[in-house]
Amino acid sequence: MARSAARGRRLAVVYDIEPPHVRLGILWFVVVLVAMGVGVGAVAVVYGITAALAAYQAARCWRIRKPNRPDPVVAAAIAGAMSLAAAVSVGAIGVAILCGVLAAVFRAFTETKAPFLATAGRTLQCGLWPGGAAAGMVSAYRFELWAAVALVLAVSAYETGDYLVGSGSRNKYEGPIAGVVATMVVLFAVAAVGLPPFELDNAVQFGVLAAVLCPAGQVLASVVLPAAAAPAPAMRRLDSLLLLAPIWAVTAGAVAASAA
Repeated sequence: MARSAARGRRLAVVYDIEPPHVRLGILWFVVVLVAMGVGVGAVAVVYGITAALAAYQAARCWRIRKPNRPDPVVAAAIAGAMSLAAAVSVGAIGVAILCGVLAAVFRAFTETKAPFLATAGRTLQCGLWPGGAAAGMVSAYRFELWAAVALVLAVSAYETGDYLVGSGSRNKYEGPIAGVVATMVVLFAVAAVGLPPFELDNAVQFGVLAAVLCPAGQVLASVVLPAAAAPAPAMRRLDSLLLLAPIWAVTAGAVAASAA
């Protein structure tokens, strides 16, 4: 029982209530919408920089723990490259991942005397997850503009509800539940407007994805980091997208293809 409670604390989100957290969140939302208005290249750059910073911060947090100290620069390069590659094609993302694996293995082999594959794995852990989140967002934008806009709105609604309720609650479940409710409201509003591909049936499908994968992404971020409270604000900026963005992009692409 005690071990289960400790595990829960290890994975539970630690809310940053210090200013200017809220203002930075609003600024992030505005920057993303402006990037979407500019084009896919701008979206790839904004999310690529954020993903690279998230990977770098995560790797730096792990480097103070021995053994298997990941390389922050390589992790950041992997994450940023995946976002930029997503602006080209899905195949380019695969090439970026392959090059990232080779770079992580080579760097670990030349830098450490410890089992280098474990060190390379830690570098990939820090780089691939935020890179996948960024690549998923960029891919969703390439597949269907409104799908990407709806993804941003859904995640923003989730994070707002989660933060407003969760940061003042002693119960670790109240925040995510509030976030899920906010997300469902936003997605049904998008469906009511009739923006493709969000008919009512599709809104339910995407709503279920967001309801499950946003909180799951937050837990995954705690797994990627050495501790839930590790100082990696960029990773926490992307945590709701870690699982949702890639799956959302695939689903949006499939729906758009079937509609065409």
